[in-house]
Amino acid sequence: MEFVRLTSSALVAALTLCGCDPADDGDAAISVRFEAELGGAPFLCTETYAGIGSSGASVKPLDFRLFIHEIKLIRADGERVPLELDENEWQHDGVVLLDFEDASGSCATGSPGTNGEVRGRSPAGDYTGVEFIVGVPDELNHLDGATAPAPLNTPGMWWSWAGGYKYMRLDLSSANQPAFYFHLGSTACGGDPVSGFECSYGNLASISLEGMDLGSDAVVIDGAAIFAGVDVDREDDPGDTLPGCMAFPGDPECPAMLGALGLGFEETPSAGGQALFRVGGAAR
Repeated sequence: MEFVRLTSSALVAALTLCGCDPADDGDAAISVRFEAELGGAPFLCTETYAGIGSSGASVKPLDFRLFIHEIKLIRADGERVPLELDENEWQHDGVVLLDFEDASGSCATGSPGTNGEVRGRSPAGDYTGVEFIVGVPDELNHLDGATAPAPLNTPGMWWSWAGGYKYMRLDLSSANQPAFYFHLGSTACGGDPVSGFECSYGNLASISLEGMDLGSDAVVIDGAAIFAGVDVDREDDPGDTLPGCMAFPGDPECPAMLGALGLGFEETPSAGGQALFRVGGAAR
């Protein structure tokens, strides 16, 4: 993939096109777009998608949300530059909630508001990529979701004091399964609110994408990758009562589903790199 180099002046021009402005101190207001897909088609709560999972099932989406943090821009020379995030209803203390469901159609667990953008400031420069971690940092992961500030108070994205947040939630329905789940978060956690919590498996996925034009490209998240190795339309199984994966111990569908993020499951290492995120844009 050819790297696209943005000089400081070119970056400012690109940011101006996306509604951003350079700061007087040499910093630039930067927006990184994220777009959701299922099987190469835009994610919409009103659509049905064919060819999903190992059996090529037809599915309806139920939910698609995820937290990311530690967002950095990548310079042409490989240097990582932190993106200082704005504070708003979708971004707080370095954490961003990306929300692609709009409570329409088959999506009933979220809310009408959506967010596919990360906004912040970094020094103007030659940026050719972006890097981030899927999940919530440990120091924020065990807040009380009922009283935490937005977006960490989002209903449906919190498990418990000990378990913390659902880093990613992607749910589908098929002919045989009213709900087939993917809920990612830290597991095997112990402790209490006073002394703190520790988790054996953090399940934080580090993502690095290069070859981007920040002015025109987006980070594309194709949820079909999560389900590629499992049958989302399987019959009920007495030995596996949870359709999908919530990262619970011993769940047979978790290795393939976590593997799409480049994560291993419990003591089993990942079989390869992540397949969920890619660079996309009008010219690609």
